[in-house]
Formats: sequence, C-alpha cells, structure tokens
Amino acid sequence: MVTFILLITLFISSLFSLVYATNLTPYAGDAWQSAHATFYGGSDASGTMGGACGYGNLYSQGYGVNTAALSTALFNSGKSCGACFEIKCANDPRWCHPGSPSIFITATNFCPPNYALPSDNGGWCNPPRSHFDLAMPMFLKIAEFRAGIVPVAFRRFEQLSLFFALFFCFRVLLPFINFLFR
Repeated sequence: MVTFILLITLFISSLFSLVYATNLTPYAGDAWQSAHATFYGGSDASGTMGGACGYGNLYSQGYGVNTAALSTALFNSGKSCGACFEIKCANDPRWCHPGSPSIFITATNFCPPNYALPSDNGGWCNPPRSHFDLAMPMFLKIAEFRAGIVPVAFRRFEQLSLFFALFFCFRVLLPFINFLFR
C-alpha cells in the first residue's frame, strides 16, 4: 500500500511539474520568418528514412511523415536536429492551399548545398538560403504538387504545450504505473 501511495504521489507531482513547465498561456511562437520549401522521399515518405540526424526509421521512432531536411542556414551543423517548426505556404495563391494551413515538422535531415546550381534555380539549399525539404506528404498539405517549390513562412516551435504534457503523462507515466501493478 505504501508503494502505491508513493507512486500516485510521484505521478501527481510529475503531472504538476509538467503542467507548470508548459506555460498555460496560448503559444505565441517565435517571429515568422521567410524561407522556401520543396519535397522529397515519395508519396509514402519512405525515401526520407535515415538522414543526417541519425534517427533511423522515422516511422518506428514516432516521427512519421512530419519531417524535413534543413538547409545549411537552418541545420546549424546538426544543432537543429529534433527541432520543431511550424510552416505555412505564403504569398503564392497559384500554388498555396487556400487558408494557408500550418504544418508542424521535426528536423531529421540535412539538405546539402548544390553549388553547381544557382540558389534561385535548383540550388535551393545553398547558403545563406533558409530552406525546408519536406517529406512529400507534408508538402502536399500546404501546396500543390506541381509547384515544386513554394515560399513559406516558418517559426520554431520551442515550448511544450499543455497537450504534449498531458500526452506524456497518459502515454508514458500511466502505462508505467499499470506495468508496476500487474
């Protein structure tokens, strides 16, 4: 019984710690910045597996198709691996989906420069250009396939939200407690 009370106390204190750490105000995010986006990896994103960040199979690691390779300017020598970004297509009514829906991606790969091509005609990931090479399913959520490349607005998503804190509690802590009492 003492063990049970200790575990419940641990769970409740963890929950309060996570909620306190997540700032309950709505997420305002960093300032929006400009970049461009293309896509790679095919319609099932299988070509995006592995990558410079070393995450391996992105499906089994929980990232799914919500991933992107970052240009040199954004990749920051690998320091941006695992960073989350909110991205939306911007200022191109011909190719952007109406209403500019946002997507949230995790940086899992590096988009290498192609110095043989100019940065405005094929060398999309050349420095100092900010560029996201999105998994194809994510690109298709914000723009038409035929566009190939679109201007985007992006901001880094740095705070945990209350949703993620609760998700952590219910997906990690509760199963652990259930495991202990089997």
